Amino acid sequence: MIKIADIHVSTVLLPFRFAFKHSLASRSHSTNVIVRVTLENTLSGATVFGLGESVPREYVTGETCESAVDEIKGNFAGTLVGRSFADERKPTDSACRLLEQTASAMNVYGRRIGASFCALELALLDAAARLEKTSICNWLAEKNTRTACDFINYGGVIPFGKPNALTALLYFYRLYGYKTVKLKVGDDPELDIFTVRKARELLGNSTVIRVDANCAWDFDQTVEFSKRVKAFNVASIEQPVPYDHLDELVELTKSVQPEIVVDESLCTVEEAENLARMKACGGFNIRISKVGGLIAAQKIVDIALKHGIKIHLGAQVGESGILTAAGRALGCANPPFENYEGAQNFFLLKEDLTKENMTHGLGGKGKMPQGHGLGATVNESNLSRLMVKLKAANAQPGSAAIEAKGRGLHV
Repeated sequence: MIKIADIHVSTVLLPFRFAFKHSLASRSHSTNVIVRVTLENTLSGATVFGLGESVPREYVTGETCESAVDEIKGNFAGTLVGRSFADERKPTDSACRLLEQTASAMNVYGRRIGASFCALELALLDAAARLEKTSICNWLAEKNTRTACDFINYGGVIPFGKPNALTALLYFYRLYGYKTVKLKVGDDPELDIFTVRKARELLGNSTVIRVDANCAWDFDQTVEFSKRVKAFNVASIEQPVPYDHLDELVELTKSVQPEIVVDESLCTVEEAENLARMKACGGFNIRISKVGGLIAAQKIVDIALKHGIKIHLGAQVGESGILTAAGRALGCANPPFENYEGAQNFFLLKEDLTKENMTHGLGGKGKMPQGHGLGATVNESNLSRLMVKLKAANAQPGSAAIEAKGRGLHV
């Protein structure tokens, strides 16, 4: 019999090489939640463990590291520790059923507690798949009667920055071979237009340009922006208005030419169903940590495909290789997404938590790692050294700049 023997929760602080800025926040490090789940064969005594990660963002889902850890320890762990798998031959399927039962009982897919559930879910799935000697990517693809692909092609994201830094990044992205580049906008109307114009000028006509306003505008500002950038062929505008302005999103989806993509408005499976029903967008930005893990992310992908909504793979700034591997598994297990974000680990993080370098290669190519579970092996030395207590995690290091403006959660 296979049982969940232990669930351990910790937090790590991952320093950045540079500050990453957009209209909701500026930060130069990320404090992430790490969960380790240990499975035990009660007959042989053999154990296997899996790791999961989440990145709580208060201005996205309302969660903090403290609230996520409290939720895991106070609710989820107590429900799952000691539980046994019904089918020892297919532990990944058993783990999935157990997670879905827990999510249903605690309304995980209807509440904005995605980061709290995500780290635990990934850890349990990782452990179960390692026990089964299969990969999460192949398991997810087979579960949906698909064949997993070997790689995906990521796009680049450009944060706020001075004109010289913007120009340098655009040149680098062109040389690196990105086919899609997303620009952070929303801080200053004239600077936004300059940014789009410069991007089109330096990237050429073959590169897909998208923008992300992170809730910075109202309806009229979005319409005005869409008119002013018409000549630059912007493919999509992501989250132009605050997350709960759904009626405005509906009207914008009808009236502006670039595709409207939702991000902060899409944090639960229920929200995905509601957005699809209202026809409030043309695209979903699906971030695994934000929505509650791989199972929830797959449910949202299925909703999008059913309703003709385009799918975009998003990433939280500061993800380690653990979440990067999870995102790549989702991407490789499904039909092609419109855009894939993330996997810039080496460029952003001073140190990572995985032995594998999950950074994508030239042209944004990210290969699915060969291995069981999520396909990522933890660097125990880095994990131990970067681990922090919550009180320390909240104390901002002298070199760090963290500011959350909160437009994602407040009108």
